Amino acid sequence: MRAMSLLMQRKAPATLPKLEGKEVLVGPDPSIAKVKGVMFGGRKQFLLDTAGEDGFARLLEKLTPRTRGYVKTPLASSWCEFESLVELDRTIHETLKAQYPNVLALIGAASAELGIGRIYRSLDSEELVHFLENNALFHDQYQKFGSVRFERTPNGGRMIYTNYPVYSPIFCGSAIGYFQESILRHGGTEPNVVETKCHCHGDKSCTFEMTWK
Repeated sequence: MRAMSLLMQRKAPATLPKLEGKEVLVGPDPSIAKVKGVMFGGRKQFLLDTAGEDGFARLLEKLTPRTRGYVKTPLASSWCEFESLVELDRTIHETLKAQYPNVLALIGAASAELGIGRIYRSLDSEELVHFLENNALFHDQYQKFGSVRFERTPNGGRMIYTNYPVYSPIFCGSAIGYFQESILRHGGTEPNVVETKCHCHGDKSCTFEMTWK
């Protein structure tokens, strides 16, 4: 078993997801409602690390055949339906929330762990900002839909996602964990991530306000 994500190791209170609001999983153009298969790879590794081979196999049985295929044999470079990613994350949440109430944040953290790898011993704000800027810059390598921009703020940063034809509170819940883990891996000690606007609530963006120390 690999080391846990930094978010999972923390003793701080868990960030519990607010699974409220509207959900659109396919949208008017299904051909762009796609995400890269690497997202399924991170989740598979998380499940193997936390639930083991048997737990992973039991969870697979709860999925539709298409989604099960994406998780069983994740292909990092393939394009997969957003709907399947949300189905997987919802199933993970329902299966593991009793043990890990913040499991959506933890699967987001697992993706960051996979993508960043190294850990900074002390806070490197410039490197963190550079990472978040690149996250926005290369957004279309991981999703076929939407736009994103990063803004620096006095105490941190802000990620603003717009033009999303598909969205889900489940997806936003994992994004919070992704950003928290990203801050921790760059040496931040008090990562605070709050979604202040959301497509799921009729806003024109999903906006994540981030602060760190």
